[in-house]
Amino acid sequence: MDRFWIPPEGWHESFSLHGEEARHCSRVMRKREGDWIECFDGKGGWARGPITSVNRNSIDVAVEESGKSQRLKPKIEIAVGIPKGKTFDLIVQKAVELGVSAIHPILSKQGMIKIPESQLPKKKEKWERIALEACKQCGQNFLPEISSPENLETYLSKPDHDSIKLVGALLSEAEPMKTILSKITKPGSVILLVGPEGDFAPNEYEQIRSKDFLPVTLGGLTLRVETAILTMISSVRYQFSC
Repeated sequence: MDRFWIPPEGWHESFSLHGEEARHCSRVMRKREGDWIECFDGKGGWARGPITSVNRNSIDVAVEESGKSQRLKPKIEIAVGIPKGKTFDLIVQKAVELGVSAIHPILSKQGMIKIPESQLPKKKEKWERIALEACKQCGQNFLPEISSPENLETYLSKPDHDSIKLVGALLSEAEPMKTILSKITKPGSVILLVGPEGDFAPNEYEQIRSKDFLPVTLGGLTLRVETAILTMISSVRYQFSC
């Protein structure tokens, strides 16, 4: 069933799609009166029902079924050094499919990416659109929080609410991720950090360790940024899946 997003403030007993979602529904997906669609609010709420009217910029839906999804446990937050090209687009898409709750793009001293401050809002907006499309496709009813790109120091200054914190690290003291995970019992939340192409600088690792991140290794091969973070998310999901 095709899915469409309605912001939480528009979540009522009778539903209406407006603007871009309505146009996509009628003009791209060719939905007509009587067709069933599913809507979600990005906060776990979902509803299904038939379209009752199709107008130029709005579509009304009669709710026949509705519910509230439970968020996947543990809650996973990721912070990733932004790689070159469109790779971060892929990271956002796949992270949504794996059920992460927050995505933080990181600008690092070692990274090759420089984003003008005027472009930061556009980057965030683009990644939010990708996250929304991924939610529609995979059936995820929770939209993740996506931050504007920020430097590592700014990110590390935020409170972490007693989360388990792991950093994928090319360090001699890093332990295998499966060894670390085997010592943990059903965490409420996990924060996963991966550096940019070129990894974190030594002084950045000092800052990371001062925030109680545990360095983990993902094996003997050097992985690309996107491979490393998706491997870490998948490992946590596998270890603590019901």
